[in-house]
Amino acid sequence: MTDNIDTVVTGITNAKVLAVAERVVCEFQLAAEKVAAHHSESAKYPMPSGSTATEHLMASRFKALPEGTRKKAADRIVADLKNQPGRAKKLDDLAKVDLHSTTSVEAQVRKLPFPAKLKFPADELRKTPVTKDAVGTVEQTAAAAGTPLRKLELRLHQVKCVEETNEAFKDEISLGGTAVDESGDADKISSFRVKSFHTGGVQTYAPPRRLVWFNLAEGPVKFPKSYFVTLVLAEVDQGGFSSFVDGLINKVRVAISKALGDAIGSQLPGGPGGPIAELISKAIDYVVGKIFSFLKVVWQDDIFQPFTVQATIPSLSSRWAGRSDSPERTVTYTGHGGKYQLVYDWRMFS
Repeated sequence: MTDNIDTVVTGITNAKVLAVAERVVCEFQLAAEKVAAHHSESAKYPMPSGSTATEHLMASRFKALPEGTRKKAADRIVADLKNQPGRAKKLDDLAKVDLHSTTSVEAQVRKLPFPAKLKFPADELRKTPVTKDAVGTVEQTAAAAGTPLRKLELRLHQVKCVEETNEAFKDEISLGGTAVDESGDADKISSFRVKSFHTGGVQTYAPPRRLVWFNLAEGPVKFPKSYFVTLVLAEVDQGGFSSFVDGLINKVRVAISKALGDAIGSQLPGGPGGPIAELISKAIDYVVGKIFSFLKVVWQDDIFQPFTVQATIPSLSSRWAGRSDSPERTVTYTGHGGKYQLVYDWRMFS
């Protein structure tokens, strides 16, 4: 019987999908640049109408920064916008996006022909390895060996403040996120207050706090099944940070799905779940991470970067070395001069 596997998502191993994801990163970076340039020269770089464009989402985060930080970011980006040769090399076909236009970056990108060099056969999306002896229906896997457990949960054990942030008072820490099931369906994990922290402070949950649970037996997707949870740690004073991340993940999900469809020249194949859903989840995590890195460098926005954790379950009877719960795992968040550690595990139950 194959063991369960859990890990922290760290990147995209498929080179063709990675190239597509990089283009999506550039699209979101352009929206962030537009927001900062608008802050400096609003008439020259007008915001799109309405309130749903990526620029509006980015603006909600930009407004939370101190005015001095915003001004420096705007000056930095306006100066870079003058380097047309350098930007053409960096952005490739997306250098055609006009930040002086009232049309949103997203709308302009959709009108551009998808680059031929990024296109590839649909079969490329199915190259994620599958454990053959673990593939089967719910009924087949339940009859394998041992007691079938039909539910999976992600549990929070502890949050520790290794070093508090540079805020003037105690850190008011909250935690939320997004969960994605085996079919690629996403649900928001509502933010909740963890506690107020000073350096060395610890919040322990005994018993562990359930963050989200999944029904392993639902849906048409065959085993092995993969589940993803993006964990968003935030300092409450960051001003709507959790909502910003939730909106960003949703927009990136749409952009990645559209870009991969353009790459193969059709709708994504294979129905829900499986290797394609896993690739999309990993691509989303990659793009969001790149956007955060960009904002940290260009906007000087030193925010906590979210982590995405993954569990792959080969069958209802599979375990972690014979146990229904995984070993406890730790992820470390850094930002605003602070450092926090979050301890979690996965558990199967009936």
